[in-house]
Amino acid sequence: MKGLIALDIDGTITAEMREIPERVVHYFKELSAKGWLFVFITGRTFDFGYTVLQALPFDFYYAVQNGAILLSMPDCKILIKKYLDLSVIPAMEKICLDEPSDFVIYSGLEFNNLCFYRENHFSRNLLNYLKERQKAFGEQWVDLSSFDDLPIQEFPSLKCFGNYASSIQIAENIEKMLGLHVPVIKDPFSKDYYVVQATHPQVSKGSILKDLMEWLDYKDKVVAAGDDLNDLSMFEVAHIKIAMENAPEELRAKADIIAPSATRGGIIEGLSQAIEAFEVPEK
Repeated sequence: MKGLIALDIDGTITAEMREIPERVVHYFKELSAKGWLFVFITGRTFDFGYTVLQALPFDFYYAVQNGAILLSMPDCKILIKKYLDLSVIPAMEKICLDEPSDFVIYSGLEFNNLCFYRENHFSRNLLNYLKERQKAFGEQWVDLSSFDDLPIQEFPSLKCFGNYASSIQIAENIEKMLGLHVPVIKDPFSKDYYVVQATHPQVSKGSILKDLMEWLDYKDKVVAAGDDLNDLSMFEVAHIKIAMENAPEELRAKADIIAPSATRGGIIEGLSQAIEAFEVPEK
């Protein structure tokens, strides 16, 4: 094994929720053949990444919901999972009470990735936006009159949506009241909105990368690449860090390499520089 490559998906290897460019697939295939192992880590649901990653003709690892679930691919075997339970709901109801956004519960792979929400707890403008968003992402949202009707006992994540000020306020309150991991990122569907994603306190892209390394008993070279703030925790684990040129300044400031955007297949240039840096002998 030459090394471990940890990659975000949307905005890093794909642009605008589309498939991986053919030349990027070819490059990844070459690296895999040379002994590089890939793990793809996304904040999105299983279905999104699964559709995109089917183009890859080699074995890899896949973590979804910011690392709440880790699977081996293509056999879809769950290796690690860390979920929330129903005890977080009362506090979340208080947090969202005076906000335009209520919270959406993402059920995960075992329950067909259904999303449960309460339609009448969202502002009308935000609800209209979210209905367009769920159609574009192919998500199935189930309206409940009450979360007492929730058909599951545990789930990988919950999300809130809104403008920057509301999203930051919600995230801060979740961290304060529940101690969960709560990154805030720009919504890939519209840059005018933000996504607040809360997961188990031991779940982050960086923590699942560490968990995978422990599971593999691997302690050598790690490259990580991403384009948003939920990728910061991966950077803390990696030896070489790649930020896409359109990433927030906070992420780019932590990077060793700034790669061209995903629309230009920039991950190829970024990984090429990283691998070249590993191969330069130390003086």
